[in-house]
Amino acid sequence: YTVSEVAKHDTKDDLWVVIKGKVYDLTEYADEHPGGVAAITKHAGGDATAGFFGPQHPSRVHDMVDEYKIG
Repeated sequence: YTVSEVAKHDTKDDLWVVIKGKVYDLTEYADEHPGGVAAITKHAGGDATAGFFGPQHPSRVHDMVDEYKIG
């Protein structure tokens, strides 16, 4: 996917992010995010790498997103 393609998916109901160059569709996960919907939607349509690898996420979370990888 291109940056412009990912950027089109920038809402809670259509939520794609890039993490370390890989694209994830987190639409179904947004409401389940322990930090709240706002914490995840602020990265919708863009690069969420810095937020994803922040101190608030234990390392087990890093493997959890694999099921949402689309590109």
